[in-house]
Amino acid sequence: MKLLLEDGFSVEKGTGVGRYTLNLARELGKYPEVEILPPARNLVRKIRPSSARRLAYAAWLETGFQTQLLRLEADVIHFTNYLVPRNRKSKARFVASIHDLTAWKLPDSLPRTYISYIRKAITRAVNVADLILCPSASIRTEVIERFGLAQEKVRSAWNGDSRLPEVSAERCEELRRQLASRLRLHKPYILFVGTLERRKNVTTLVEAFARVAEEFDLQCVMVGKPGFGFPEIRSSIENQSFRERYILAGFVTDEELAWLYAHAELFAFPSWYEGFGTPLVEAMCFGLPIVASRIPSTEEVAAGAAVYYDSPSDHDALAGKIVDVLNSTELRRGLGLNGKQRSEKFNWGNLARTHIDAYRYCLNAC
Repeated sequence: MKLLLEDGFSVEKGTGVGRYTLNLARELGKYPEVEILPPARNLVRKIRPSSARRLAYAAWLETGFQTQLLRLEADVIHFTNYLVPRNRKSKARFVASIHDLTAWKLPDSLPRTYISYIRKAITRAVNVADLILCPSASIRTEVIERFGLAQEKVRSAWNGDSRLPEVSAERCEELRRQLASRLRLHKPYILFVGTLERRKNVTTLVEAFARVAEEFDLQCVMVGKPGFGFPEIRSSIENQSFRERYILAGFVTDEELAWLYAHAELFAFPSWYEGFGTPLVEAMCFGLPIVASRIPSTEEVAAGAAVYYDSPSDHDALAGKIVDVLNSTELRRGLGLNGKQRSEKFNWGNLARTHIDAYRYCLNAC
């Protein structure tokens, strides 16, 4: 099978979709029956700003990309970032990933000018692709219902963890000193990982931690790049009595992220909406207890490795669950053990085979 993974530059952005694509490619490369073809878009890559590059990329999908497919004689193209061409000039099968339906389910969490673009792109993927892959069963159901698709056209294929590195004891101490100096990390802490954007509901965590900080001498570490709605998050922090305890870590290396997961008291994940939630898997891999909003995809991924609260915006409920976990050594231990066991289901070897089966199905039945 000649397979081309077309990621729409998500790998370069280092987002969840990019990490998914990169890890999938690495694992698929271990299977002799799969030949991964290299994309060739160097000229488009150099275009700036990103808005101009998006237009150039869309044009390239209809022209140079089509020529490339004919030359490489690709069997399957997996568009891992849902951006597909309008036209098809080769016999290759198209598989498109749709990671979530935020543009429909939670439009207020996106820039207004971006909503129409995403809706059109996803709708095109649904209409053009032979097979749709979704990162969770809950998103699969949403896609089928939103677009009125046949069950067999949409499959769920979980993502995996980000394969964070193991950190030696010596390196661990170096990282502790570095993070203490750079982030002023000097106390036990709770951890959040994700883009600092409205959809992740970070302001609710900020407000919840303000209550937790009244009872526990902790810090709140938030790892991730600023996204849409970040000024709201910063403003909320500045209005808190314990504002010096919030740490906006921004980008961290994989080693630093591994250290932060390994030494946190718990992981908080209050999202309004998720397609999957890779940080959940990462936290489970480290045996880190999780407190999360009760939304379908999070329950599907974390299952018994998390304590849930029902309304994502209820900061009192979130604070209460965090306090419950912090106060119970037995509860923390149980959640950590459940997480370790649960994380084994997201082994990339198994997940790669799930994707290969989907590609084979597309070749034979679509």
